Amino acid sequence: MYQIAAETAEPASDQPTSTILAQLLANLNGERVTVGEIMDAAGSRAYALALLLFALPEALPLPVAGMSAIIGLPLMLISAQVAILGTESRLPEWVRRRSVSASVFRMVVTKAVPVFRRIERFSRPRWVGLAGASRALGLMCLILALVIALPIPLGNLPPAVCVVALAFGMLQRDGFIVAGALAASAAVVTGMAAAIVLAADFMVETIGNLGAV
Repeated sequence: MYQIAAETAEPASDQPTSTILAQLLANLNGERVTVGEIMDAAGSRAYALALLLFALPEALPLPVAGMSAIIGLPLMLISAQVAILGTESRLPEWVRRRSVSASVFRMVVTKAVPVFRRIERFSRPRWVGLAGASRALGLMCLILALVIALPIPLGNLPPAVCVVALAFGMLQRDGFIVAGALAASAAVVTGMAAAIVLAADFMVETIGNLGAV
């Protein structure tokens, strides 16, 4: 088991992703964690942190039944807000009050923090214009969130990993990571779309053959 120590020396806007997550974990109390609590912990990078945390359970993935149904709506709502209004806007209170189980949150963060700490050794602010293109990145996250919601066996994992990578790049202000995540996202969306079209064609052909018998 990794021991995660909280660090408080820097303001939230300057802290690495792993430190913000560790602080959230250290301050955890109660049985539920709300969207508002998650967003308030990251200062100006609140939306990126929320996207990251709501995609992580599908990206790991965790052995929690019905996880897509739990995270799907908040992920879509937050992505849509970023795509339409940018990161300077405030989520409606009814969205901020939505919550997840504290035990699931603890499991997610405990598994994710050591991984992020390793990646942060090589991450630094670069290509910040791309990392700060919040509306475009929010639109891509919204498309990926819609793909995550599709009932495709194991189809949640690739788009969830892409959302995590996009959000992590935004949090770190690392446009290099964002660029790679965008390329992977385009490949995932294209692949999923092609698979859906092929599956639909197969079903139509099969039904047509059955009708001809």
